[in-house]
Amino acid sequence: MTESFIKNNGSILFNSSSGKEYFTDDYESQNLSFFSIEKQERQFKVKYHLKLLNQWKMFRFLSALFGTLAIIPATISYESSYSADRTYNNCTIITENQYFLCLMTLIFSYTGILLQIPFKILYYKWLAIYPLTFTELAPTFKPAFFEITELMRKRKPIEYIKGHHTYLVIILFLIFPYPGFNTQIHIPQQINYIDYSLCYYLEEIFYFIMFLRPIYLAFTIFSYGHFHNTFAFRARERYRVKDTIMFHVKCYAWLHPKKVLFFVFFIPGILFFSIGLRIFERMIKFRKTNFESFENSIWCIYVTIFTIGYGDIIPTSVPSRIVIFFSLIWARIILSMTLITVRTIMKLSPKEIKAYNAIVSARERGCFITDFAYERINRDGKIRKWETFLRKIMKFFRVSRKRKLLESVDLHTENLYLEGQIEKVGHVAEAIQLKLERLLKDI
Repeated sequence: MTESFIKNNGSILFNSSSGKEYFTDDYESQNLSFFSIEKQERQFKVKYHLKLLNQWKMFRFLSALFGTLAIIPATISYESSYSADRTYNNCTIITENQYFLCLMTLIFSYTGILLQIPFKILYYKWLAIYPLTFTELAPTFKPAFFEITELMRKRKPIEYIKGHHTYLVIILFLIFPYPGFNTQIHIPQQINYIDYSLCYYLEEIFYFIMFLRPIYLAFTIFSYGHFHNTFAFRARERYRVKDTIMFHVKCYAWLHPKKVLFFVFFIPGILFFSIGLRIFERMIKFRKTNFESFENSIWCIYVTIFTIGYGDIIPTSVPSRIVIFFSLIWARIILSMTLITVRTIMKLSPKEIKAYNAIVSARERGCFITDFAYERINRDGKIRKWETFLRKIMKFFRVSRKRKLLESVDLHTENLYLEGQIEKVGHVAEAIQLKLERLLKDI
């Protein structure tokens, strides 16, 4: 397929001297070769590409769904087989109707595995036709030739199992309680300096591992969002980002941090570890801890992960403590994500940052103006008080000078009056003297 694609779409040049054709492998011809397909043919390829996309997404979802539905008969089988007479050293179970329920679990699990086959076939068929749907891109974003050949090459059978971690999905779907098997395992343990032998069934451990299947189902649901459509494919193609489930999880965690943290990580994690704690601890009854109640298991996990230590309920068995250990590791991840989420919530947007800077700068300017005005007022007040004091002193001295001046004026007036009176007395005395002289002459 690749050779025919290169022959039809590559740049073939003719050498006149040798009379031979040769293929140009320059960057421009390698990337523009995909756009020589006729418009109608490319539109048909695009429609077929979208059809294959929807089909392999559907088969992957159905595979995860059937694998997860196997938990329902497994849960019914576990709860109905658990005997009230069971203790830590007495593995009594009820085998009635267990074979049928385990058979239903097997059917659902194997159906999920078989649905992986059409999923991988359609996926690689879709991947091979994907380059034929490319539209014209800017030169800096054009796909390289080796990337196109990698997408269009024929896959080996082993790649159908290795790709997209299919082998992990198959292993996970193969772990479940098989019909007709009841394998006992005994774990020796010392409790309060007394040796005990705790009895479990291997199928109980398999049943607990089955609760990892909803994680795969949740990841497949993410592929139906707006980060896994044709526009998203073109955007990832432009920026050379691989299409992975973790990319979708990161995008949704960035878009809806609180919802993803609470409904994808927090609640499922507490339920998962609580189920394991109840399975491994419920038959230990001599410690007077009622792990028969699922609510107590949830409370124990909740208190443990948020207080970094046990609360009022303490698990005893080694498997339960292993569950607690992994729950603490998971809790550290959740708490770190919580801190990041809170910091993201409290982070200001660019517009809010501008408003914040304006408010803070205005407040700083206002505080500066207020301090300056207060200092000026205090200083002016002190100046006014000093001026008032000076005015009072000057007024006092002015009044004193005025009083002295008035006194001097009055004294001068009195002096003038006395001088006038003395002058009059002098004139009268002269007149009397003249009259006396005349009288003396007459005598």
